[in-house]
Amino acid sequence: MRNLLWIFGLLVIIMALGGCSNSSKTSGSSEVKAKVVGYQMVQKNGVLSDRKGISEKDDVKKIENITADVKWDKTASVNKDSKEDAVFWFIDQDNKEGQKYKVWFNETGSADVQDGKQVWGVLEGKDGETLSSIFKLNDQK
Repeated sequence: MRNLLWIFGLLVIIMALGGCSNSSKTSGSSEVKAKVVGYQMVQKNGVLSDRKGISEKDDVKKIENITADVKWDKTASVNKDSKEDAVFWFIDQDNKEGQKYKVWFNETGSADVQDGKQVWGVLEGKDGETLSSIFKLNDQK
């Protein structure tokens, strides 16, 4: 009976250690999740431009990090009178499009963002300027 308890305890410890090592491998991954960022800019006439894509890994990673830094507010209800400045979405390795984000760039460098579920968020600091410049530089190519 004593040996049975000892073996059971040893199995529990091994299973617990195995579970920890598996989760640490995936949580520390620095691999880029999206392959491409698709986007459209709003033209002077208010119509969205043709669909374009950003595939440079550094730019895709920057946009992923910027999107992760959005301060989302599920309780906010913003009424925008103007059309968004850009729409973007992530495209994964299987060429599946993720949810779309609408962006309004502000003169202060910040940006207002709305996700596909109509939740509003704010990009503070230079994040709005960085996002805008990535789209504009790629739009000129």
